[in-house]
Order: sequence, then C-alpha cells, then structure tokens
Amino acid sequence: FEDLTNQLRKRIYKKRAVRKITLMVADGLSIGLHTYALVRPAETGTITWLDSITNMPLKSERSYICADTGALVTEPLLRFETYQNEKVKFSLDELSEIRKVTSVPLRLLGFKPLHCLKDYHNLRPATFLYPSDEEISGSICAFIALYRAMLRFQKYGVGFYGNSQSPQLVALVPQEEVTSSSGQIDPPGLHMIYLPYSDDIRRNEKLHMSTDGPISRASKEQIDKAAAMIKKLELKEFSVYQISNPALQRHYAILQVLALDENGELPEVKDETMPDEESMQRPGITKAVQEFKEVVYGTDYDFEEAKAEKAKAKVSEASLKRKAASEVATKEAGNYDWSELADTGKLKDLTVVELKYYLTAHNLPLTGKKEVLMNKILTHLRK
Repeated sequence: FEDLTNQLRKRIYKKRAVRKITLMVADGLSIGLHTYALVRPAETGTITWLDSITNMPLKSERSYICADTGALVTEPLLRFETYQNEKVKFSLDELSEIRKVTSVPLRLLGFKPLHCLKDYHNLRPATFLYPSDEEISGSICAFIALYRAMLRFQKYGVGFYGNSQSPQLVALVPQEEVTSSSGQIDPPGLHMIYLPYSDDIRRNEKLHMSTDGPISRASKEQIDKAAAMIKKLELKEFSVYQISNPALQRHYAILQVLALDENGELPEVKDETMPDEESMQRPGITKAVQEFKEVVYGTDYDFEEAKAEKAKAKVSEASLKRKAASEVATKEAGNYDWSELADTGKLKDLTVVELKYYLTAHNLPLTGKKEVLMNKILTHLRK
C-alpha cells in the first residue's frame, strides 16, 4: 500500500514536442523533425498571481508609453546604429535576420564511428529527435532509412545546430527501440548531443612537487582496497525512480494539506537521499571499510584522537592570529594621544581602521559603525 501511495504522489508529464526543426541532409533533401525533452530535472510549478477579491488568475501585459505624448506605442520599436555620423534604423525583424546564423536549423555534416564519441562530450541534457510529415511530406520514410543505416554501420551523425544564441556542433546518436511485454521502453529515434567547444575540455593537470616534500601516491594495495570498498557500497540494480526528491515531496505535501483543507501537522517526508546507515552496518561492508582504513592510516591510527588534535591545532592557530593582531594594534595605538583627540573632538577625523586600533588594544568590541566605535572609545576614556 505504501508503494502505491508513493506512485500516486509522483507527477506524470505527458511528452509534448518542444519545437519543430528541419534537418538538411543534402541540397534538396530535408527531413521534418519534432524535438522532445526526455529527461529534465523536476521543478516546482510556476507562481500564478491571483486577484485578491475574485481569486481569479491574473494576466500580466506590458505596454510601451511615449514619453512625450503619453500615448501607447503600438508600432514595433526601432533600433539604430550610428554609422558615419548617421543613425541607421533597424526594425526588430531585421535585427532577427541579422542575428540568424543560417536559415537551416540543423545541417548534417557527416558521420563518425560510435567509438569516437566519449562520455565527457555530453555536457548538458540531450534532445530527442523524431520525424514528422506535418511540414515536409516523406520525412518519416527518409528518416527511417537514415536511422537504420546509422544503426547498421554503427555510426553517428555530426551536424551543425545554428541557433542564434550559441551555434555549435551536435552529435546525432541513433537509439534502437526497446520493447517488453508491458510495452515500449525506449523509443526509436536520434539523440542530439550538444558537443563541447574546444575550451570546454581541460587538459590533464600536471603534478608539481611540493616544497614540503614529495607528493604521496597511493600504493597498489591501497587502490585495491578502495576499489573493494566501493564495490561493496555499490547499489545493486539501482534506478533513479527509486529515490524521490525530498524538496518536491515536501512541496506537494504542503499543497495537499492546503488544497484538501486538512487539519493537523504536515506529513513527515522521508529523505531517501541520505545514506542507509542500517544497511552499511552489514559485516561485509564494515570489514571492507576497516581494511581500507588500516591500509591507508595504519592499525594504530585513532580517528577521535586525530580529530581532537586537529581541532586543538585550529584553536591554537586562531589564538596566535588574535595575539599577533592585538600586538600590532597596541603598537599602532601608541602613536596617538587618545585623550587629546577626545578632548578636541578630532576622533571623527580618524578612519575606522585607526579607531579599531584602540578598541583591539583594550579588548573592546569592534562591531558597529564609526559613530558607535567613537562612543565606545569615549566611554572607555570616561569622556
């Protein structure tokens, strides 16, 4: 019953076409496509403004008003660029045409073997492409022929995606249809993967020798023990659908209480992203973790003692910094005649840093604006 309840709390999104684009395979041969977003992060719904009296949704509109006459500007706004002391005017449509990189949204450039495409080439969620005969007749037949050839020869297409914001190269990777007794699992089509620019991929960083001594490297035994520990902690048959977003679950729980006018406390939402401490206490996992600790830190290493020593060193370091700052402030404060400055009213001529020299030297609070700091000094001097 609990699993059924959790399924009811999940929001189901219907797959709708994001936009329509055209794939130009060659001169005179184009394919009409629909683009889909198969995987995207789930987010809370957008805010809807309501009328405070009727509780009906409000629609916001923006209008341009002439600064000289106060009349509504209904004509499209013009832009201009100064060229040879003359203002050349452009309409919004003309500017849109200037920014357009190409008239074809997607152009096929060639093919490459699938092994040339690496995992680190995928920097953002891909877009799924599926054919449609709405705009161009025969697109489905041409797409199927191209799709089957790419699957048969284990190739992916390289294309130029020429949008106005960030034109870039894309990889068109075919996905074979996967079905089961319950229906279709993965649809047939092409994944459009946005390939990185040259400066998006960093080169391998070189290790430089430290001034304190040689850089320690993990031994083969340490690497093997780390791999064994990770293998023990690996989740079997993991799926992203097994873990719910706790923030979204709490959001929908609050909406449920408000919508159904339920009285009482909010239902407790279990955070499934936290580690399962009970499962991590199994003998196999604890043994692997203990062997990793021993081979890295040694058998006599005490974590609690090391933690206490580290905290003690941090406290001592902070106290040394405070002591050094106090010594500097005391030395700097000795350069001023504070009683005379207070009597003559010249404290206001000093900067905040100079005022804090006196406060630090006498262990007084440093918070507040300049007037507050001056009052603290006058109070301490009993002026």
